[in-house]
Amino acid sequence: MAETQEQMKTGGPKQNADEPKSVEPKSAEKKSGARRLLVPTIFGAIILSGALYGWHIIQYNKIHESTDDAQIDADISPIIPRVSGYVARVVIGDNDHVDSGAVLVQLDVSDLALKVKIAEAAVENAQSAVRAAEANAAVARANVGTSDVNHRKTAADLSRARGLLAGGAITQEQFDAIQAAAESADAQFKSVTDQASAAGTQVVVAESQVKQRQADLDNTNLQFAYTTITSPVAGTVAKKNVQVGEYIQAGQPLMAITPANLWITANFKETQLEDMHPGQPVEFTLDSYPDSVFHGTVQSISPATGAKFSLLPPDNASGNFVKVTQRVPVKILVDPRDYSRSPLRPGMSVDVTVSTIK
Repeated sequence: MAETQEQMKTGGPKQNADEPKSVEPKSAEKKSGARRLLVPTIFGAIILSGALYGWHIIQYNKIHESTDDAQIDADISPIIPRVSGYVARVVIGDNDHVDSGAVLVQLDVSDLALKVKIAEAAVENAQSAVRAAEANAAVARANVGTSDVNHRKTAADLSRARGLLAGGAITQEQFDAIQAAAESADAQFKSVTDQASAAGTQVVVAESQVKQRQADLDNTNLQFAYTTITSPVAGTVAKKNVQVGEYIQAGQPLMAITPANLWITANFKETQLEDMHPGQPVEFTLDSYPDSVFHGTVQSISPATGAKFSLLPPDNASGNFVKVTQRVPVKILVDPRDYSRSPLRPGMSVDVTVSTIK
């Protein structure tokens, strides 16, 4: 009875010292051993993965050259008027897309329209002067013909009179009269001939005046045509700086047109150009689209480093010399199929990778 009460106090029967111990410590030892084997295995797998990744990077870098010193470029066409005048109409707005030949700005044409009419009237007057000179020349040529007939007749009379005078058929007085008539006809013939020549010269002068007035008219029409300012290329309007009613000067920048044909200027180190040549494929990413990969092709490599085209090119012959790795611009054409996928803008930063597999 006392033993039962003792068991109730302790929560169960008292274990005999001679009974076998529990097997739980052996299981703990096995788990501890498994953990000791797992840690080296994990570290080994990590080291092996790192080695494989490093080997892959080394092999990749052998056949690829990369740089982040690159940006998108384009031929930006400035819109500059050729004549001065007041702006009558601005057809486009900022960031509008325009086609080649599209009207951008229309200037007031009142003054030039009047100049065109004046030039047309000058051409008509010059043409009238030509017709008058030609009429005078025709009269002069007719006078030459008439004078030539009289000149030949008096010359023949003088020849006959010499024979008659020698035979005593006519008197000296009659011969002198015939000779005076012949000399007068000869002088008149020379006079009308000179007049005809002068009349012909006047025709040439009048015709040259027509050409001059026609040139003035063509120039005025050209200036008139310049009042309509059109886009030289297809692209997007940027930096619009013109308003209706503004007076603009010839040569004043009004806006710029950015065409769709883009390329990349990538500045590679001179040590990266050994295996690079035109035609190699290119992959690049933009900060604007970090999850998109674009494609292109190496188009050309600059014939000189960028420093040689700077405002103050380096002169290693003066002062102390410090060797600096130079960069050479490489022009990369962008695949046109990538334009529609994501809009590209000149000036965007680019990360470029060129595949230099031979």
